[in-house]
Amino acid sequence: MLVRSLAVVLAASTLLAPASAQALELDVVGGSLPGIWTLDTYPGLVPFELVAIVASATSGPTPCWWFDPNDSRTLDIGLDMLSLAWPGLTDLSGHFVQSLPIPAAPALQNQPLFFQAVTFAFNVTLLDRISNGNVVRMGNAGTFRDRAVFSQYDRAFASVLPRTDRKWLLVGGARGQLLAQQAWSTTEIYDPMTDSFTPGPALTVPRSMHSANLLPNGNWLFSGGVNATNDPQSTCEVYDPIADTFTAVASMGTPRMGHTATLLANGKVLVTGGIQAMPTTPTQLEPVHQTVNSSELYDPIANTWTPGPNLLTPRAGHMALTRPDGKVFLAGGISWDNVIIIGWLPAVRRSCDIYDPVANTIVAGPQMATARSMIDPVDLGNDRWLFAGGISALTLLNAGTPTATAEIYNAATNTWQSVGSMATARGNQKGFARAPGQFLLCGGANGTILAPNALSSTEVFSTATNTFSPGPAMNFARAGAAMFKTPQGQVQMFGGGTTGGTITNSTEWYYF
Repeated sequence: MLVRSLAVVLAASTLLAPASAQALELDVVGGSLPGIWTLDTYPGLVPFELVAIVASATSGPTPCWWFDPNDSRTLDIGLDMLSLAWPGLTDLSGHFVQSLPIPAAPALQNQPLFFQAVTFAFNVTLLDRISNGNVVRMGNAGTFRDRAVFSQYDRAFASVLPRTDRKWLLVGGARGQLLAQQAWSTTEIYDPMTDSFTPGPALTVPRSMHSANLLPNGNWLFSGGVNATNDPQSTCEVYDPIADTFTAVASMGTPRMGHTATLLANGKVLVTGGIQAMPTTPTQLEPVHQTVNSSELYDPIANTWTPGPNLLTPRAGHMALTRPDGKVFLAGGISWDNVIIIGWLPAVRRSCDIYDPVANTIVAGPQMATARSMIDPVDLGNDRWLFAGGISALTLLNAGTPTATAEIYNAATNTWQSVGSMATARGNQKGFARAPGQFLLCGGANGTILAPNALSSTEVFSTATNTFSPGPAMNFARAGAAMFKTPQGQVQMFGGGTTGGTITNSTEWYYF
């Protein structure tokens, strides 16, 4: 058979590693047309261990007994491209790396190519260790690709996190409107080998507009958010990626949605602000009056929450980032002011707070040029973050409209710098680096908080000119989408609010 023939050729090398149960890993990065595939097999048990990487147009499974009657295992790929296998030896670091150029061929669009690596025993069985299967699916560089892959539930404001089996988990989120959500307790597992979703472990309670933090022990903490009846909650839970389970932990002292949660250097999690209740009378903006200025600290070792210092103003939908000095910078957000006779008025802040974890204090930071809320700061590198768009105007007569302005926070100098504006005002967009000095801001919505108009357009920010230019359009309008940088090197977008005020269950990929 072809596999045995390949092994005989490779056996010409006498530098064979002994059989071992240690896992063989295969990382594959690429898929853009044109582009480069990088295949990395590791760890070698000794330097110069014999390895082969096999490609296939099919995902298998293939029983090993087809070519070795003593081997009851299976391969995750087919054998149709066995003649193109890449044999080689691991280097001194235990890696065997292959880089392959891929042309811009239209026929390759959406085509998968599956990979698996093996080492050789030439003993009881022909093969020794067999790596995980891996796959790349191809698309034109610099574009969004819709492969008609849909999650089982339509979700906005969900979270995505990696699993230990090289799949990723889509968690929670909701149907409904921003201030009238119907949260899910369901999760879904995306499998890149099958390009599909299957049900994952259930949350202990439904939650949307929650926070998710990776803890030092490898578990994920999920805090607050709204429940199935759109009420902010104080409940929290952890996801254990090894056991693949969610478990309830200590609750916060205050219900919160639209809060921030930041992992500190000491292993604790700082939670700030948020909305504590969602009354709908006398106006739909009444929840804004329920925005709090409190903070709490979670100790994952003791499983306890303790009160932290108060913010200098109530904030919800604000932004948080960790500065190089370990302090937490809290910017903007939706808030409210006391007013004589009327009682209160909604507001959006341009003020900022700085939390010092050593002193456990909050002090005022430099103000933004523009009030803004409900965006994710984009890390530009060199201790600089881009704040673009966001809800800026909020009054009893203006139900929260976004801005197109943008500015950069420099954590090293603790200063703001105004930059060029976007072409379109937007909030609840997603952003990521697409090339050195270029950052793509995707979707979001204009309109108002109560009547958002989801966008499919994107804009590219250049640090060379501090200006925006048009980017490639997404296939779906998305506001409040989830986003995940895949191990294969693409960015996958999930769900979000879309055209017509509905929530979508569509997904798409951006190819670099």
